[in-house]
Amino acid sequence: MDDLKIYVISDSIGETAQRMIQATLTQFPTIETIEIKKFSFIHDKESFVNILNLAKKNHAIIVTTIVDEEFNAFAREFCEREGVSYIDYMTSLIHVIQEHTGLDPLMERGAFRKLDEKYFKRIEAMEYSVKYDDGKNFTNLQEADAVIVGVSRTSKTPLSMYLANKGYKIANIPLVPESPIPEEVYRQKGLRVFGLTASPDYIANIRTERVKVLGLRQESNYNNLKRIKQELSYAEEVFQRLNATVINTEYKSIEESAFYIEKYLGK
Repeated sequence: MDDLKIYVISDSIGETAQRMIQATLTQFPTIETIEIKKFSFIHDKESFVNILNLAKKNHAIIVTTIVDEEFNAFAREFCEREGVSYIDYMTSLIHVIQEHTGLDPLMERGAFRKLDEKYFKRIEAMEYSVKYDDGKNFTNLQEADAVIVGVSRTSKTPLSMYLANKGYKIANIPLVPESPIPEEVYRQKGLRVFGLTASPDYIANIRTERVKVLGLRQESNYNNLKRIKQELSYAEEVFQRLNATVINTEYKSIEESAFYIEKYLGK
């Protein structure tokens, strides 16, 4: 037989079955004609029966990813009676896992798709946050769930990446008096801005350790206390102009600072 028909029936999109089928078909490269039809969001009995009869008429294999036990039982009886090839990707594995763990399944339609959507949202957020890290971009900041601003060594990037991994699009902008934020940023409406700050001594200590790690001259403008106070004074002006929610990151973990931001974003 050099042709193959497969009908995928799902109470959601049907992507679970389609992926399995595509992976399996790579083992049969000599099949000349493959026809895969996908019937998504099948929730009523009449539509289900019509597809089963169509599969019988066209000698197609039926593959289902359906949670409803009544539908699955009906499909099994129909296919056994009518001699139709049938694969149920969900029921057997659900029962095995249920017996093994003693847990009851959700029996929720489209649960895998929801998981997929959450995954892709997280990837999209991480890509966005990398693109908008450390002031690399200032356009379309309205797409960000939050904009983080602060002077160097206030944990802007680690905090941005942590939040991105949880699905938030974050832009972070360093505050340097000699390189002021473009005026266009102040003109963008609806930004949810968080200003990160800490005491001058705290930042000076962190920067001094950073200088040591990099093997640079230990006394520099970067970790000079007077200079840091100037940066923080400039940061306060920016916070006011952007109506930023200010978070003191001194001796706070990334998780703790993220908690405060998520709390505000949830309002």
